[in-house]
Amino acid sequence: MVGPSMTDDDRRRFLRYTQVGFALLIGVSMGLVTMYGGAELLTVLGIFVGGTAVGGALAWYIIPESIAETPYESVDRGPKPGAKMKQRRQENDGSGQRASEDDGRLSQNRD
Repeated sequence: MVGPSMTDDDRRRFLRYTQVGFALLIGVSMGLVTMYGGAELLTVLGIFVGGTAVGGALAWYIIPESIAETPYESVDRGPKPGAKMKQRRQENDGSGQRASEDDGRLSQNRD
């Protein structure tokens, strides 16, 4: 069986980079809007820092750390794909002949 291609440390690192990138995106966006609005440089810098803090809070809320966990190992998500079909096949191993026998009986009763 093939295991996951990413380790848990890789997942956490990617998640952290995503959160930081999201926070910086919000901060830069707010700083640019302020700058193009004609504000002074000190005000733009303050809005950038404040926007990055707000972006960090949003990133922490929107991108939770629980998604860094490996799927199917940390959360019970039910049976894996194909498990129900395999179970049905095992249950119906001998019932296929019964169904054909029932069809024969039904056709005899109709005559």
